[in-house]
Amino acid sequence: MKKKSGILIILFSILITGVSWLFIKPTRDIPLISQYSQLLAAFALVGFALINFISTRHKVLDNLFDGLDKSYIYHKYLGISALLMVFVHDITISIGKRIEIQAGNHIPRDPYAMYGSFSMYLFVIIILIAILAKKLNYERWKTIHKFMLIGYILGIYHYYGSANYAVFSMNAFSIWLNIVNCIGILSAIYSIFFYEKTAFKYRFKVKKLETVAKGTLEITGSALGTNMNFKSGQFAFLKILDKDNKFASHPFTISEAPKDGELQFTIKDLGDDTKALFDTLKVGDEFVVEGPHGKFNYKTGTKNQIWIAGGIGVTPFRSFSQVDIPKDYSIDFFYAYNNEEEGAYVNELQELIGSDNLRLHLFNSKEKGFLSVEEISKHVKTEETIDVYFCGPKPMRENLKKQFISSKLKVGKFHYENFQFR
Repeated sequence: MKKKSGILIILFSILITGVSWLFIKPTRDIPLISQYSQLLAAFALVGFALINFISTRHKVLDNLFDGLDKSYIYHKYLGISALLMVFVHDITISIGKRIEIQAGNHIPRDPYAMYGSFSMYLFVIIILIAILAKKLNYERWKTIHKFMLIGYILGIYHYYGSANYAVFSMNAFSIWLNIVNCIGILSAIYSIFFYEKTAFKYRFKVKKLETVAKGTLEITGSALGTNMNFKSGQFAFLKILDKDNKFASHPFTISEAPKDGELQFTIKDLGDDTKALFDTLKVGDEFVVEGPHGKFNYKTGTKNQIWIAGGIGVTPFRSFSQVDIPKDYSIDFFYAYNNEEEGAYVNELQELIGSDNLRLHLFNSKEKGFLSVEEISKHVKTEETIDVYFCGPKPMRENLKKQFISSKLKVGKFHYENFQFR
């Protein structure tokens, strides 16, 4: 049930909004379409409030959505749904006004209506810019995203000025929406102005930097104060304190099993942000961490498993492997990398993994081509249900998922994380 808590809260919020709306009456006679249009606007406000709460990255989201990464999937679709409802609200409220005009009814002047339009157009502009900015660096995308607060505040202002319901009365609908709006506004203010300053509670000093493969940097930090407790497979947000380092905070899997007073990340040079980190980070620098997050844990699956790592996706499996795997587990670990130079931790894993219940299969793609389920099936012969744990590039993941569906292997669940926080 825990895994469904997030979607249940979303549905319950929509249900409360709809049911409480049934028991209120507009302050003046308006067409039915206008009434439903304002209900739709209320649904949109609930959606935006939930979006803003998810943006706080509060640890409760890990439990509600079975991982912070999965909460951002809901964040994305809530955003799309809320914006569509705003569009439909704008159209239907105009239809309602035309009906009133045709009926000869007097429509009171509404000076707040324009703020609703401003809000809608601003959201559209920002979303279009944000989509284009995905091709730019992460820090610019985050800056653009902050302007969403302006559109949201304008929408809230429009609601309190234009609603045809007593928005500050003691009826359930008004009380509920006031609570929702408070949560939405406070969440937005926190995530935009306070998150970066207050959430990074764990402080570390870089004690070792090591290049473990071509374009792959291992950062080992020693705790300055309270150590962060985490589980193998979890991730955290890393931020460098050096003002000359232009690296923005990013999520990375913790690449080493829990060790008292130590934290390790292994980062692949994949863009401008990581390049800045590689060029400027040095031993003795300090960094801060927010987390841990994530529910990527092999112990939640069946005892027959396949682990698949693509490139830098080896990090959670390396962390798993550093702790003794229970003897009643049977795991085949496939590690695919482009060539010998880019295979991080290959030698370490060969030395680390030597038990019968955890079998390592190295796959140099330069020599053998892309890893396929046909190749995996040569090593995995069981007819029992198998859970697959994957960490690597999305195209590789989607390709293998399709192959597993049409294979003879009996796959129970395909586990992976979504590192798309935008």
